[in-house]
Amino acid sequence: MSHCSVCGHERNQGEIQCPECGHFYSKIAEIIAEQEAQEEMQTFRGRCKRILNSGDIKSGLLDELKQMQEELTPKGLFALFVIFVFVFALVASVL
Repeated sequence: MSHCSVCGHERNQGEIQCPECGHFYSKIAEIIAEQEAQEEMQTFRGRCKRILNSGDIKSGLLDELKQMQEELTPKGLFALFVIFVFVFALVASVL
């Protein structure tokens, strides 16, 4: 069940108007809010919020890193590998 965006009254699925405050529910507004929430969770800020709200920060961070690794394509993994090798080579040449 969802809630009214104005008063927070619990809403049944078939209702089009809030019985408490009279606010009309908008399906388009709900869809936009869901998409914005989903996009927020894919941003760096959303990932940080999930890590901090997870209770155990270390396991939350490891879960996020594992999820990011699963989302990477082989080209992305190769690009990260090349970047790390390049940085390692720079550091090794300075020492």
